[in-house]
Amino acid sequence: MSTKNTHLRRKDRLRTETEARDIINGCDFAVLSTADNDNMPYGVPVSVVLEENRLYFHCAKAGRKLENIQQNPNVCVTFAQVRLIDGENFTTRYESVIAEGTAAIVEEETEKCHALQLICRRYTQHSDEEIDAYIQRYFAQTGVVRVDLESISAKANI
Repeated sequence: MSTKNTHLRRKDRLRTETEARDIINGCDFAVLSTADNDNMPYGVPVSVVLEENRLYFHCAKAGRKLENIQQNPNVCVTFAQVRLIDGENFTTRYESVIAEGTAAIVEEETEKCHALQLICRRYTQHSDEEIDAYIQRYFAQTGVVRVDLESISAKANI
């Protein structure tokens, strides 16, 4: 995976890919940015789970983000954590990641179920049995998107 940092002005704030993955895993949500065929941008918060070089999130089975992904699968996912508003020093202590890749709507049932299990395990404290029962109850009406990552760039001011 590439680490894009050619445009990073403050090279001293650059973080490694390992640190970027830790930041992703520590964020409660991210912002998915898409664009349609007319290059109209759209950003929406999503609850994301990282597995190897893939991000997964769940969603409704229809809507603007899915329409955009079908028109233009290139996406950007932004993660940010504010650690401290440091008013005394006129700065904010933060960590952030920009992940870029290609999005696809997951249609294959085994992958979709696996992604939903990963998401539920990350965001809930329920047992595997409870998670599986919940997934089955809402499986037909739930969409899943996979983002195949092409680059990750992280920076921090901590």
